[in-house]
Amino acid sequence: MVKSSGLAGGQEDVRSGIENGSDADYSSGSSVVSSSTGASSTSGSVATVPRPLHRGSLSMATGLGAVDSAGSSISSMTGSRMRRRSRRQSAISEVSNSNQSMALSLTRTVTKIIKAVQDDNRQSAQEKNDLNKVLESRFDVGDALQLEENKTESVGAAKASEPFAETGKRKGKDKLGVAIDHDVERLPYKGEAGEEEEENEDVREEDDDADHATIKKVFTNKSTGAVDLPPDGGYGWVVTFCVSLIMFSTWGCNSGFGVFLAFYLNANYYPGGSKYDYALIAGMTVAFGQGLSPFVMSVMRIIGFKPTMIMGAALMLAGFLLASFSTQLWQLYLTQGFLYGVSISFIFVPATTVLPGWFLKKRAVALGLSLLGTGAGGVTYGLAANRMIQEYGNPRWAYRILGISCTISVLFSVALIKQRKPISRVGFKSIHLMIFQFKQMFALSVVKNPFVPLIALWFMCALFGYTLMIFTLSSYAVARGMSQHQGSILTAVLNGAQSVGRPLMGLAGDQFGRANVTIVLTSALSIMMFAFWIPIHTFVQMLMFAICVGSCVGVANVMSTVLIADLVLPDQFLASWSFVNYFGAPFLLISELVAQALTVETDVENPYLHTQCFAGACFSGALILILILRELAVKKKLLDRQNATRRKIEEWKLDPTSVLDDDWEPLMERREKYDILLGPGLKRYFLRMAYPMKV
Repeated sequence: MVKSSGLAGGQEDVRSGIENGSDADYSSGSSVVSSSTGASSTSGSVATVPRPLHRGSLSMATGLGAVDSAGSSISSMTGSRMRRRSRRQSAISEVSNSNQSMALSLTRTVTKIIKAVQDDNRQSAQEKNDLNKVLESRFDVGDALQLEENKTESVGAAKASEPFAETGKRKGKDKLGVAIDHDVERLPYKGEAGEEEEENEDVREEDDDADHATIKKVFTNKSTGAVDLPPDGGYGWVVTFCVSLIMFSTWGCNSGFGVFLAFYLNANYYPGGSKYDYALIAGMTVAFGQGLSPFVMSVMRIIGFKPTMIMGAALMLAGFLLASFSTQLWQLYLTQGFLYGVSISFIFVPATTVLPGWFLKKRAVALGLSLLGTGAGGVTYGLAANRMIQEYGNPRWAYRILGISCTISVLFSVALIKQRKPISRVGFKSIHLMIFQFKQMFALSVVKNPFVPLIALWFMCALFGYTLMIFTLSSYAVARGMSQHQGSILTAVLNGAQSVGRPLMGLAGDQFGRANVTIVLTSALSIMMFAFWIPIHTFVQMLMFAICVGSCVGVANVMSTVLIADLVLPDQFLASWSFVNYFGAPFLLISELVAQALTVETDVENPYLHTQCFAGACFSGALILILILRELAVKKKLLDRQNATRRKIEEWKLDPTSVLDDDWEPLMERREKYDILLGPGLKRYFLRMAYPMKV
């Protein structure tokens, strides 16, 4: 019984193992039996080793195990596939949710940016109603001169009143032994009223700044004490026409010099003259005309407004007439290069100071109309000069006719032009006052302001490219196989496009922001230099290029003064304007010289390829500089608005009724926005540079 019981137990265990799907083989069966046997022997029974299972039984058991194992594997594989499918669907769902979340986050971000920009542009639109803000954004040379004039009168009146005040005080002491200065209006000085005066000093300074806003400092009539604003019309339109005619006869006539340059380069008119000699003459007119502006401004303040312009007209007539009789190259340097270049500065600089006295709200329109003359003069004088050169075979009569016609038109303008409020001249009585005028114009302390050297560098790069384009286009056309007449037509079309483009630049700058418009136009010029100018080779293509480039190539001449006004305090305007003008003069002297030096005459396909690339590099450099300037301008404006927001919040803390409930939420949003935009780091720097606000 015990024996069969052990065997039955062992077999039952094996069966149980097979039924449970284990891999029961002979050895496992033996081990099970052994364990059963061991269990029997311990009970004192006779231990008999059972015989092994039959091979058939083992095969059956193994087959059943394999079937169960296969079923288990299939089930495991099916479950694995389902788990993978579930994970994939979960991942797809997560990606979808993530995309939706990102899209929602992006939408919210874009909405916040649009709302922030709209808020800033709304504040800019509100500033248009503030005449003081309008004046500061459109501040010009004439305003700066009037500001200095009123400041000088105020200082003179103060100095004149000081002896009277002191005398009144002394007389009171002499008679009564006490100070009876209450009847005498004295100028207060620091510490006079004791500790209470010192405590209230900051408050008085703030009130003084508020009472002496820029518009009052510029337009206050000292005789009446009232603010006398410009009429924005009337005789001012006659003055606008006169300024346009002056631009027509100075810079407009000079724009046609490309016709003379093309003739000199191809005719070998002066023996021994090289292309570098003629290119240097072209550079001299621009360098002296632009670089002498601060010097001429000082001369005008000494000898007067119209005498300076009459002197310029005399120099212009002498330069043209003497150039027509020149037989050697050095004579052309002195006449057309030096005399004519100096005359441009003596005529156009005083003319630029007149319009601000006549216009304030309509100043952009008036300045735009006055700039029509530059392009129109280039068209008229360029075509006329080319016609006369072809007819006579030399430039002699062209010089004479240009000299006579330009001088007559300038004198006609001088007779009609009028300053609304004349600037008193210093005269020659005091050498110290004369020296002071020059010191004021050439004050180098303005270089400490980072805006000033950046504007000067930008102006130099942009004007370098402008000069190169104006003087090179005609000679480039001749080098590419076109006739000299076709070259003169291209120069005329380029200048004609300027007469339309320059006024539109000023109006667009007022509407969309000066820095923004300057960036767009400079980018367009950079692209056109590389992508348009280099591949074209036919006359029709050149005409289209001249139209496109001419419409925006004068951006530096139009925007330089207004950019200074936007970024520099009114008290520093004159010195900053002077630095911007004379800083780039030496570089402008060699602009066309560099253009001719880069030409490769042996290159039959395109001898001006290197010159074209250099022009593109000039405008690209100007683009980088104006982007840096824009970041500084945005930062300056945002800092001003951040301070204004903080002041309103501080006012609310002192008086909760000072801020309306509807204004409180926008105020908090502005504070958060300005804290983010004005934060440190490279990311915030480029964010300010690209921040799409009007600036």
